[in-house]
Amino acid sequence: AFPSSTPSLHLETPRFRTVMTQTEVTANCVVHSAYDAKVSWLLDGKDPTSRTPVNQASSTTQSISSNLTLPSSQWKTLNTITCRAEHRCFNPTQRTSNVNG
Repeated sequence: AFPSSTPSLHLETPRFRTVMTQTEVTANCVVHSAYDAKVSWLLDGKDPTSRTPVNQASSTTQSISSNLTLPSSQWKTLNTITCRAEHRCFNPTQRTSNVNG
């Protein structure tokens, strides 16, 4: 039997207090999948990776963690942040969080 091909995503965004008191903030996305999915980020629906480094680490074969670190000043201008997991064995899956506070 094959495991469920659709991954589950958990998106964790920084707390309001952190955004107000720190110069940089980090969002974390954990993808639980049987496959080595590619994790990408969208800021207000746009791909930020051209100018923002993304950290992706496979902690186990079942879990992939990706962090996106942004300056607090940029975070404060965002409306939404999206974590997206893609692999040829399943339809792209994403989780979006409304961050405009």
